[in-house]
Amino acid sequence: MPVTLQRTHAQRPWALIDLPPFPAVAMRVLKLLSKDDVGMKELTREIQADPALSLEILTIANSALFGFRSEVRNILQATALMGAERVKAIALTVAMKGYLTKSFQIPALLACWRHSLASAFLAEDLAKAALMEKEFAYIAGLLHDVGRLALGMIKPMEYANLLAAADEKPVDILEQERELFGMDHCHAGAWLTQAWKLPKPFVEVATHHHEKPSGKFDIVSIVHYGCLMADAVGFEAVRPQEPHSLQEVLRTLPDRERLRFRSDPEQLATQVAMRINSLE
Repeated sequence: MPVTLQRTHAQRPWALIDLPPFPAVAMRVLKLLSKDDVGMKELTREIQADPALSLEILTIANSALFGFRSEVRNILQATALMGAERVKAIALTVAMKGYLTKSFQIPALLACWRHSLASAFLAEDLAKAALMEKEFAYIAGLLHDVGRLALGMIKPMEYANLLAAADEKPVDILEQERELFGMDHCHAGAWLTQAWKLPKPFVEVATHHHEKPSGKFDIVSIVHYGCLMADAVGFEAVRPQEPHSLQEVLRTLPDRERLRFRSDPEQLATQVAMRINSLE
């Protein structure tokens, strides 16, 4: 059943009261995600309003992640080469990384961020196999654990200790979160994505990514499997109660997607690690 949560600050769940506000640049990027008709000029103008964001996007555009033969010199050129949706995806990654930087001093919370990145890249790969929009899948994967990242910022040491305890003895992490915060990270993610007025699919992903897919192979299914694959190749945020190998996860995919997806776990882990390093 969908989680319906209120959007106003006054009705913010008590567990999220102490969450630091998103910086202005991050809110601008989130606003861009909610618009389907953002032109190159508008996107360029919004990003160039923050020089630090622009610089990081250009650094990533000129990294091995894309491998352009000539230097990308400005945001308009980057948008022309990569497309508006890819630039929005990179901008969101940079904005979230900047927001979460302080929490990265705690290894368990850095692992949560890397799990989100790994899930995003693997969701992107699955979307390509499913002939779906890969940038949309990347963003959905990046945002799927936004509730977890938020809870980690609110009580960093307490949440890190919870994750450490789960590594020692696998537990129902959602239940443990509810005991600590009064809500789990799926509910927190549902509230945040609705409060930011993001498109409905992002809300559904944040809310339901732990649920076993049933029916059509949609964006929630893609992120669910991307998350499981991230765990399987070594980018877990928390030790799963029921760990699965990559081959076990692949066997549960629809035939078309399974046949089109590369299946060597070591090669996949290396490729994901290289892509994450390009963003860090």
